[in-house]
Amino acid sequence: MPDSRLSGRHLLALGVGVLAISFAAPLIRLAEAPALTIAAVRLALAAPPMFALALATGGERQWRVLRRGDWLLLVLSAAALAAHFAFWVASLQRTSVVASVALVTMQPLFVAIGGWAFLGERPRRGTLVGIAVATAGALLLVLPHVGDRGTLEGDAFALVGGVMSGCYLLAGRGARRGLSTAAYTGAVYPATAVLLLGALVISDTPLTGHPREAYVAMALLALVPQLVGHNALNWALGSLPAAVVAIAILGEPIGAAIIAVPLLDEVPRAIEVAGGAVVLLGVYLALRDARTLDAASPEV
Repeated sequence: MPDSRLSGRHLLALGVGVLAISFAAPLIRLAEAPALTIAAVRLALAAPPMFALALATGGERQWRVLRRGDWLLLVLSAAALAAHFAFWVASLQRTSVVASVALVTMQPLFVAIGGWAFLGERPRRGTLVGIAVATAGALLLVLPHVGDRGTLEGDAFALVGGVMSGCYLLAGRGARRGLSTAAYTGAVYPATAVLLLGALVISDTPLTGHPREAYVAMALLALVPQLVGHNALNWALGSLPAAVVAIAILGEPIGAAIIAVPLLDEVPRAIEVAGGAVVLLGVYLALRDARTLDAASPEV
């Protein structure tokens, strides 16, 4: 079982992980390219290292014993992850960093609701209270955008991105049985990249022809939040309770908002700060519930 004691190495991993993923939203805003292009390049660059890591740690042996149903769950996980990235990137191109990151952070709540609806896992009282509080915070975030169709669309995309992230985690619960983290991500990341690149072709979205700075931002997006951030958090998750890691991840919206001030010259409004804080409080209240934490392993 994970050791609940926080050592210096654990604190360093959590700090590095949260700081790294906090750069995701600002880097997406700096990448001047279509949402699908940004999402596809991010995964296309992150997939090969994770595939190589999976091979180096015995992932091929684990893949060989998977049954057809397991592969189906892996494909569903990849499809949900692709949709999550596509909608969230599109959200950040339409609404504020604070609103987008706070709304997509509600994904543990969507996991709890999905587990209730499809797996019969009735949420406990703390989870239901958290859902109610986070919903109130989401309304605070959205209310200032009433009348601005584009910004409301961005808020809606963030919520869809959170739902898709929840679907990814729910599908991954079954797909990860018998798979190490490296074997799981080594299979899902390449499949996600293929799906996003396929969506580029089908939608006739250009992969090339964008500013050089956009590709630099996309490369940093793959390196810093995806490879450094998520791997640091996954390492911590291997030796700490999910509660500690999941609650630490709630620092991402705060970090993203702070980074956006000097990098994007975007200062959040008071109502956005208040709404984001209420959303995070609601998610925190739900995450204190052990069942919610088991359902929403903080992977993505």
